[in-house]
Amino acid sequence: MKNLLFGLFFFGLTLLLAHGPNHNLAEEAKKRGDYKSALKYTLKQLDEDLKTLGENAPETIISYSKAGYYSEKLGEYEPALEYNFQALKIQKKRENIHDSTAASTYNNIGGIYSKLKQYDEALKYYFKSLKIQQIVFGKEHRVASITYNNIAGVYRKQEKYNEALDYYNKALKIRKEALGKNHYTVALSYSNIGLIYFEQAQNKKALNQLGKALKIQEKKFGKEHSFTRKTQKNIEYIKKEMAKDKGV
Repeated sequence: MKNLLFGLFFFGLTLLLAHGPNHNLAEEAKKRGDYKSALKYTLKQLDEDLKTLGENAPETIISYSKAGYYSEKLGEYEPALEYNFQALKIQKKRENIHDSTAASTYNNIGGIYSKLKQYDEALKYYFKSLKIQQIVFGKEHRVASITYNNIAGVYRKQEKYNEALDYYNKALKIRKEALGKNHYTVALSYSNIGLIYFEQAQNKKALNQLGKALKIQEKKFGKEHSFTRKTQKNIEYIKKEMAKDKGV
């Protein structure tokens, strides 16, 4: 199974805009892939925000959220959780717990717990995020498809493949309706569904879904793009496994 190249993307829904000179420096460091420096500048901005604007300012929420994001990128998951929970605490004080920024924070917390392999906690926060997204954006908004995808990814890790399929299909339905049948995220959904079918030893269904993904990716990216090549490798891998089963 480890040979399969799963196309699972976990999205942190960073809906908050950066502010201040240190945030600008952090963004520049982020573009370079220098997350250590990005975190350093973000913590400087956080310190300024706390001193000049106070603990409950929206800018302070942004700084805590950004600090959580960069900490997560550095693999520092416990500090990442602390920063996100601080952001959430302020959002609750500001009575903004049912707005899109709170949904973003819940989603980010869910992602961190998933990386910590605390899957029940991850699901709890993903579902909190989903509930708010459905209130704010509606049940069929494309933002919800990201959270559906993340929920499915956790179920996959738990080897709850039927549940994973259910949520991958929910994400697929929204993406096709909101973004169009040939959008690259639709291909991603087909790929994820196909690989779940492979885990369930339903190889023909797996190849069918991966074939749909490949067709979109070749059209959107070309045959040599990394996404396309990963899908092609997965198809080849499954075909080899099927040949082994047949004794070829």
